[in-house]
Amino acid sequence: MKGIIDRFEEDKVLLELKDGVLSFDRELFPEDVKEGDVVEYIDNKFIIRVEETLERKNYINKMFESLIDKES
Repeated sequence: MKGIIDRFEEDKVLLELKDGVLSFDRELFPEDVKEGDVVEYIDNKFIIRVEETLERKNYINKMFESLIDKES
């Protein structure tokens, strides 16, 4: 299972999946996980997919920049 960290609520992590948002215990995630990180569930825990997270952030930044350019 792969998803994107949506937000944190107390000791829970809300994970955005294709079919919606699910809540998981914070202890299943690395300490350095942040909102927007792409994670994957492997061997009973979530790991951060660093390359996919960077690709996603770059894509979002490019979309944002293109919107700004259109407004100028």
